[in-house]
Parts: sequence; structure tokens; C-alpha cells
Amino acid sequence: MEALSAWRVLDARSLLLGTVVLLVSYRFLRRPRNLPPGPWGWPILGHLPHMMASRDGIFKLFARLTTRYGDVVRINLVGVPMVILKGLDRTKEAFSQYQFSGHPPLLLTQSIAPGAGLFGSSGEQWKEIRRFCMTVLRKLGVGKSRFEQDISTEAQILVDELKNFNGKAFDPKHLFGNAVSNVICTVVLGKRFQYADPTFKHLLKVLNNLVSDKAGVEDIFEMMPVFAKLKMLPLVRNYVNAIESFFRHINLLLKEHRKRQNIDDPQDFIDIFLNEKETKERQGTKSSVLLPENLKRIVGDLFAAGSETTATTLRWGMLYMMAHPEIQRRVQKELDDVTSRNRLPRISDKPELPYTEAVLCEIQRIGTIVPVHVHMSSEDTTIAGYNIPKGTIVATSIWQIHYDPLVWEEPEEFRPERFLNQDGKFRPRLEFIPFGIGRRICLGEHLAKMELFIFFTHLLHHFTLKKPDHVPVVSFEGIHGVVWAPKSFEVSAIARE
Repeated sequence: MEALSAWRVLDARSLLLGTVVLLVSYRFLRRPRNLPPGPWGWPILGHLPHMMASRDGIFKLFARLTTRYGDVVRINLVGVPMVILKGLDRTKEAFSQYQFSGHPPLLLTQSIAPGAGLFGSSGEQWKEIRRFCMTVLRKLGVGKSRFEQDISTEAQILVDELKNFNGKAFDPKHLFGNAVSNVICTVVLGKRFQYADPTFKHLLKVLNNLVSDKAGVEDIFEMMPVFAKLKMLPLVRNYVNAIESFFRHINLLLKEHRKRQNIDDPQDFIDIFLNEKETKERQGTKSSVLLPENLKRIVGDLFAAGSETTATTLRWGMLYMMAHPEIQRRVQKELDDVTSRNRLPRISDKPELPYTEAVLCEIQRIGTIVPVHVHMSSEDTTIAGYNIPKGTIVATSIWQIHYDPLVWEEPEEFRPERFLNQDGKFRPRLEFIPFGIGRRICLGEHLAKMELFIFFTHLLHHFTLKKPDHVPVVSFEGIHGVVWAPKSFEVSAIARE
């Protein structure tokens, strides 16, 4: 009997072991072959714990992984495959393929605000939305010289606000957010807000909560289906609350806009959207773009993308001007030589301001406010000979491209001369891609370049930016939220003669 019992135990163990071996073998055999190399992650969670524990930014974690495993690295995020790319060549190879024009769906946002926007949509729907938005923005003059006056007006209002400090130290974060967001308000809503307007202040508050320093990690939750079902987790709940608050305010803005909209004579993005919608309905034509739920998402995307990025770049610029007064003086001399100090700089002055343009590019390179760009494979394809299955998230580190020592000598140093040739003329660099690359390159690139140039040159025309006496040293420490932003700092804006 004892022998029989022993055999039964062994048989049970053998059956269990055999089942485990069978399942593991089945899982291994059904996996696509020739996948990129990569580290083993945690059971079930994959590499998510490493991302959440990364103190110096996810993009630096990605840099460490690609340094160890190669130009194409595969990791797992709670069952979702991700591939990390290193270098411009691999990035161009991948993002020039139509298979990588997709984007991971924003599952948490979709559950709160159904619809399709510029972010999170893919395929033909995304193409139509992007095409429509580009057409509308061009119609409104965005990126063209006639839109320059709107930006210059806001820049002058910002200058007047800074004059009120009389050279005393202040934190520029909210003022820059006010100015840049007002440019987007002009485009989308057809109006600007006074900085003290309660509606405007609340918009900026909910927007700041959405792109806070914690959002860099929380944003990953959007791409993993499991977290759409785990909203009760505190970290997920906080992020969900921020999304809900943001879209509540977008709804209020849309409701207020309807009271004064002029569809017959459209003046802003919302007017044109609704005008096109009514035209299509009269014609009996269906559109996958012109839906009320899509308008809410598109407007939200325009505010989120068009406000924080430019304002953060300007803040990095202030830091580097404080830290490098000799560079600031050279920019001011160039501006003075061109304008004779009897007028403000204009976009048409750019060809005569090569050093100023080089400084702006170096600010964007060394700041790299969007250090990781994310796409998704819409079908099976390859990168560098490796198989990339459909549904794989593909991330490239723009930061690593901008800090490649083989391209940029001493990349940690602030050197505008990188963007000048031997004759002192401005020279573009192929490796400089702050707005991304490929089919999903930033829609607002031309607007952002205009804003950066006008705000930056107007500031240095009127002020010299100095480190306050009570600040021991200028710090370039960053915070990884939705964008890579400098930690809070103070600056003194000293009025020029």
C-alpha cells in the first residue's frame, strides 16, 4: 500500500511537471521567432516595476537598456510587448514605414472621453483627423506670417507682466503657461483670456495636473489594458481624476463657445469644425472625423500639446541664459544690430539672426522636452532584421539621439556653435529632431517654432535674465512628467535701456 501511495504521488507530480513543461513549451513555440534581444522582466509585470522605480527619467532607463542589449531591445509591460530603438538610423528605418504610423490606444482617456483625437488614434481615422486639423490650422494662418501678430501681441502682454516685478525674482512657470496657452486659445476658441480670469486659471490648473511630474509614469497606464480595469488603485485613480477634471473643463469651454459661435463666418477651429459638420450633414455625407465626441478630444489634444511643450522649452531657455550670460549678451547684440533697438524682432529677421536661431536649437536639443516618442505596429514587420509582431509598442529615445557623443561633442555642454558653419551661418542638423520624425511628426511644429522665436527674442530685447542673488547656483535638474521640465526656479528679469 505504501509503495502504491508513493507511485500515486510520483504520478501526480509527474503529471503536474509534464503540464507545466507542456505549457511553457507551447508558449515558447507559439512566440514569433527572431525577436529582438532584451532583459527578463518580473513575472506578469514585466519591466513595469523598473520604469516606475526609475528616478532619472524613463528615457535614461531606455538608454541603459540599449547600451547593454543593442540598437533594438524588446521588453514586456504587463503582457504588452514594447521595442526600444537607439539612434537616428534605427528610428528613421522604423518610423518611415507605414506599419509604424499607429499609436497605442489611450485606454483610460477613451473610457472617460470616448472619441478620437490626434493622440491615441491610428489608421485611416488618424489620417483623416490629422489632415483635417492641418487644413484648418493653415486656413487660420497658423505657421504663416499673418499669424505672427497674434503671437507678438501675447508676447508684449507677457513682457508687461514681467516689468511689474521691477527686477525682483519670480518663478516664470505660470506666466509662461498663461502666455503660450493664450495662443492656443486664440486658435481654438477665437479669444484670449486675461491672466486673472477664473476660467483661464482653472484651465491651466487642470492642464498642469494632467501633465504633472508623476504623469510620465502614469501615462504608461494608458497603453496597458489591465490598468483600465484597475482604476481603484490609488496611482491610477489620481491619474483618472486628472483626466476627468480636464475634460470637464473642455466641455465647459465648448459649451461657452456655442453661445457666441458664428458658423457662417468661422473665426476659430471650433467654428470651422462645426461649419464643416453642418455642411456634411446637409449633403448627407458621413464623416468619421466630424463627430461631437471627436471635437472634445481634438480640442483637448491641441491644448495639452500646444501649451506645455513651448512653455517648458522657454523655461529651459531662461535657465541657460542665466547660466551663460556671455551667450545671452551675444544674442542681445545680434538682435540690437538687426533691429537697431527701435523695433521688435520679426520672423522675417531670422536669416540675419543665425546665432539666435542656433541658441534656440541648442536649448531644444539639450532640453529635449519630449525625450521618448511612441508609435505602434499596425501589422507584422521588421526592424534591423528582427521580427516585430503586430500590436508592438515601438519607442525611440530622442534624448539619446540628441546626446549621442559620436554626433555631438560633449553633449552635456551648452554650445550653440553646433548649429553654425565655419562662416557663422546657421546650419541645420539631421540629428536634431525635437518634433519627432516620420508620419507622426508633431502637427504643431511650425506654430511652436514661431512661438519660441517671438517669445524668446522679445524677452531678450526687453530684459537681461539674471540669477537671483539668493540662489547659490543655476540647477539643470529635470522632472519627468508628460514632458521633461526643469524643477521650479526663480529668475530676475532686469529691464534693458
